[in-house]
Amino acid sequence: MTDRPSQSIAPAYRPPQPELRLVLRPNAPDPRLVALVRLMARRAARDWFRSQQQEQRRRSGP
Repeated sequence: MTDRPSQSIAPAYRPPQPELRLVLRPNAPDPRLVALVRLMARRAARDWFRSQQQEQRRRSGP
């Protein structure tokens, strides 16, 4: 084995600082808000679909 000096530890990754822009265009919605609404809609749709499947299984059950 050869003695090698230990490598310096790389600095921890730091994500870029977020930009605080409240108005991108005067007549356009905030894209972050649009993404949040889409996420919430998908989750609500999944929950509704799951409940419909469970209800269907109960109706056609033994």
